Amino acid sequence: MIADIDTLFAEALALPDDSRLQLVERLIPTIQSEPSLEAEQVQEVQRRMDDVRSGRVKTIPGEQVFREIEQSLAARRMA
Repeated sequence: MIADIDTLFAEALALPDDSRLQLVERLIPTIQSEPSLEAEQVQEVQRRMDDVRSGRVKTIPGEQVFREIEQSLAARRMA
């Protein structure tokens, strides 16, 4: 199951930004969460999607994010 999720995640990262946003928009309503948090979470996600779509926020490719995380962790291990 983990391998399937990792494969799916890698495939999702390869999608264009708009397609990834559409995927998130379709997945979020399927997640069961605590009702008191759900409205706040949906509002936050909507705000962030609006920021990306309007250009107020620029996205960073997932590969770059993971590369930077790996570099940061490697630097901490060597310190």
